[in-house]
Amino acid sequence: MKQNRSHTPNQPPARKSAHPLPTEPVELSIESLSYDGRGVGRYQGKAAFIDNALPGEQVLARLSEEKARFYLGYTETVVAASSHRIDPACPHYQQCGGCDLQHLDNDAQIELKQTQVLEQLQRIGHTQPEKISTALTATNWNYRRSARIGINQLFDGEPIVGFRRRGSHLLCQIDSCAVLDSRVADIFSRVREALRDTGDIKYITQLDVDLGDQGGYLSLRLKKQLSDEHRDVFTALATHYGLSLQLQVIGSDSDPDIDSLTSYTLNQLELKFRPGDFIQVNAEINQQMLHKACQLLELKPEDQVLDLFCGLGNFSLPVARTGASVTGVEGSLSMVEQAERNALHNQLQNCRFFCANLADNLKGLQWFRQSYNKIILDPPRTGAATLIPQICSLRPELILYISCNPGALARDSRLLGEEGYHLREFLVMDMFPQTHHIESMALFVRGKKKARKKKLFAGKGISR
Repeated sequence: MKQNRSHTPNQPPARKSAHPLPTEPVELSIESLSYDGRGVGRYQGKAAFIDNALPGEQVLARLSEEKARFYLGYTETVVAASSHRIDPACPHYQQCGGCDLQHLDNDAQIELKQTQVLEQLQRIGHTQPEKISTALTATNWNYRRSARIGINQLFDGEPIVGFRRRGSHLLCQIDSCAVLDSRVADIFSRVREALRDTGDIKYITQLDVDLGDQGGYLSLRLKKQLSDEHRDVFTALATHYGLSLQLQVIGSDSDPDIDSLTSYTLNQLELKFRPGDFIQVNAEINQQMLHKACQLLELKPEDQVLDLFCGLGNFSLPVARTGASVTGVEGSLSMVEQAERNALHNQLQNCRFFCANLADNLKGLQWFRQSYNKIILDPPRTGAATLIPQICSLRPELILYISCNPGALARDSRLLGEEGYHLREFLVMDMFPQTHHIESMALFVRGKKKARKKKLFAGKGISR
């Protein structure tokens, strides 16, 4: 079976190769999928990373660039398709860089993501979980409640509103988004129509949308103050969507002007947030994630829980609601203050929050010198390599690691293993359907710390 796939326009220019790239498409057998969602084949002894190709397929691929150890390219024709290949639902899929797995059915996406993390855990972390739990899944479309939308202007004055093109810094003109919350899925075409014939808009660089259960924020990032005409345009748009308009001029430290904060509910709690606060983009998966986290931690009223990278209390407050005592720590002072307000708003008195740089030495800090028997670790993509030896010195019974980067999780799993912790349970969470991004949860249990090998003196005896 043959399927023609149109090439994404405006591919990044190819670098000059040591040998000329083939002028015609080459036929490749796709063996696996890379961590960024590209099919992996081989050409002239090198790996070839091919857009829009799936494992088990034969494709005709156009090679666009040669690196020292690999080629980059894109699929022109699928000669023999995978049984898991489907037609992308979004008309912008071939150009837009927001999604990269819409051509793979969702069950296969989840299986692929789980396999990729387990492979890295074994190869890098030298570990494998005792138990693999069922993945957390929800709706595959219209799940995103937070997005950053680019705004620019073509030479003829036409506004361009959308996400970046695949493999490019240029914007892709978008009418609607299939993964954005349905309340604002058509915001691209509405903004474009409203800005047409309003003069220069290049000083408006981006539009952020952050939604709560009801309402949310429409936040503009600007190079200068918004003109009166454009203020009227965006005020009308914000009113249409029931959102609060927020303006941020680059270089200005002014606080947002908000009458009432937007919020979302989580385990019968109400968590309020401000523009720019980090929230989990997938509300359904966030609910399931918190339920699973509390289940894995086997929480009891006598527990002392340390929540690191706590944000505005997404984990801390539901854990505190079970009766356990919680200490939340976050690097952003404004987020810490919001977590404190959220605890007060929900009448939770068994949690406290501190601001600290979690990449620093923490042993001199008062909150760190307390006793904790369970730890929640939700680090950024870089992971928690410098933090792990410090938290392991506290000898908690359980460490629950929430990961957004399989490579960092694998590395940190090895470090935890060296400190005597073994991986009891693991699962992936389908936080970002239609994309290669992988979220997972891993429960580590305290065991016996591995004895370090003694270094033997390799030289000759020392005379005294």
